[in-house]
Amino acid sequence: MIVHVLMDEDVVKNRAGLVIMIDDNNRMPMSQNNLREDAIDRLFIPAKPKIDIFGDGRTFRTCAYCRVSTDSDAQLSSYELQQAHYQQVASSHPNWDLKRIYADEGISGTSLKNRDEFNEMIAACEAGEYDLIVTKSVSRFARNLVDCISLVRKLKRLTPPVGVIFETDNLNTLSEDSELMLSFLATFAQEESVKKSESMIWSLKERNKSGKLLTPALLGYERPRDEAGRFIKYAPLEIVESEAEIVRFIFDAFLAGRASADIANLLTDIKCHTKTGSTEWNEGSINYILKNERYCGNVLTWKTFTADLYEHKHKRNKQDRDQYLYVNHHKAIIPLEKFEAAQVLLQNKKYHVRSLPAMHIIDDGVFRGFIPINHHWPNDDPNTYYDASNSIETKTRSRKIRRSYFSPFDFEGYQVVRGQFLTSRHNFPTITITNEKISFNINCSRKFATVPFVQLLLHPTERKIAIRPCTESDIHSIKWRADADKPFFTKTISCQYFGHALFQIMGWNPDYLYRIQGTWTARGMDEIIVFNLPNAAPTAFMNENVEVQVNNHRKRVSLCPEEWNDSFGHYFYDYIIQNGFFFIARNGDWKAHIKSVAIPSSKTISVLSTDELQMSLVNLRTKVESAHGEI
Repeated sequence: MIVHVLMDEDVVKNRAGLVIMIDDNNRMPMSQNNLREDAIDRLFIPAKPKIDIFGDGRTFRTCAYCRVSTDSDAQLSSYELQQAHYQQVASSHPNWDLKRIYADEGISGTSLKNRDEFNEMIAACEAGEYDLIVTKSVSRFARNLVDCISLVRKLKRLTPPVGVIFETDNLNTLSEDSELMLSFLATFAQEESVKKSESMIWSLKERNKSGKLLTPALLGYERPRDEAGRFIKYAPLEIVESEAEIVRFIFDAFLAGRASADIANLLTDIKCHTKTGSTEWNEGSINYILKNERYCGNVLTWKTFTADLYEHKHKRNKQDRDQYLYVNHHKAIIPLEKFEAAQVLLQNKKYHVRSLPAMHIIDDGVFRGFIPINHHWPNDDPNTYYDASNSIETKTRSRKIRRSYFSPFDFEGYQVVRGQFLTSRHNFPTITITNEKISFNINCSRKFATVPFVQLLLHPTERKIAIRPCTESDIHSIKWRADADKPFFTKTISCQYFGHALFQIMGWNPDYLYRIQGTWTARGMDEIIVFNLPNAAPTAFMNENVEVQVNNHRKRVSLCPEEWNDSFGHYFYDYIIQNGFFFIARNGDWKAHIKSVAIPSSKTISVLSTDELQMSLVNLRTKVESAHGEI
């Protein structure tokens, strides 16, 4: 087979006009008509020359990318040095036309987010403005392997292709063998970021552990300086009184019932400055101040952390990282009691509770020691209810009553059968309790047929729950039957936090639900329903078909408590004692309707009145105007 390379000088015509091709080996002219039949002619077309970024035949529109420090002085110096460096690099290559230097401020290369200059540069390349990017190393371009490879490939696919020069790595992405080396370098850069991240996490953990806290200044505080004007590292914050007054007003207004958005509008109206010097306040900035524990002199470490190294997503620390709470780390602007009250109010507002929780107790009558329950209150600490119930003095009085008072017959050894064992048990007023809800059956509605509002009462020590009629204005009233003419229905209230506390008081299994049959009784104008919690019958959920797991339906299965194994109910006289208020003397007054009273507390939070709050705002406005020189 003869391959001919056709050059201009190799193609000639003879006198007859025939095309003559020159055999390179023999340099003998051959007529196209006289070629051997077994020979095959090929026309060789040479490829275009490879892109030579260092050659003189083409001018490359070039840009450079770098990252500079976030410190203003260091940033200026770093940018000027890198600018001079890239100008020198471009001048050493006559065919490089340096158009612009892009620089991001100290942003990590593990993610493309927030790298505004970098993303602008890539967009300009896609728009055809550049042919070449020059940067120091792969780690400066992208520390994320996936991002680095995908970006380089995207740039090479452009028309014309855009190359990236990594100086210290001596790599040109327009060369055919660049991707393998780029993959190695990007992998190393990514692993370097991982190691740096682990090192920083370890360093932060050790600083938090040893008390070397980095506490940036916030409104009301400043970092102390030495005689030379430099910040003193790890020194406690110092109060700035002019700013502290703003913080105190925010807490006072919030505890007085003002919404965060209203407080922000008030401060904006009087042109009060934020820590950054702005006069525009918003709800978020107010809530940040209200939630910040540093205002009561404490410091909680590691409140948020970076959950994803590559996406840089911050996550609230819910025991995912070790934390330390340093108490009395610096002088407080807000007393601890006032700060804690603000946290409770912030939490309550999520559940539409607009005021501070007021724990009440009934201090007399048949419900002495019972607590009216606020089922919206986000508190699942059972000790709160024990402390409230025990806050009043327990009156004990011995009284001898003949057995014949209850019945002319002697019922010693007889039991009152539990309602769960009776066929007519559905006629009892019954509640069903889970750790998130309490449901009252239709018989409860029938017993309180004309009652518009009720109170839910708890006695944690006696382990009883009760409901009694009340008015809408009574504390923690619950709407029962708005229209007495409507059909009876079951009533369900959500009580996630109270349910958790109740399950802890009773030692119940949170995976079960519990049914308790109650007793309705009335005397004169008083009527009540009482549920004895130890009599609760647990119910578990089980799959109807254990073998077939597809479309299983969960079935409720009633369980028999272990303590019921040897009895059908309570001994008669024990039952009488447990329900003693049913058998009070006929002429006695139950006082079942007596109002509850606030629990006396050693820690009182002073809340400003409307007039006092207005005066505080006027004083703050005067000081702000004086500081601005407007008086």
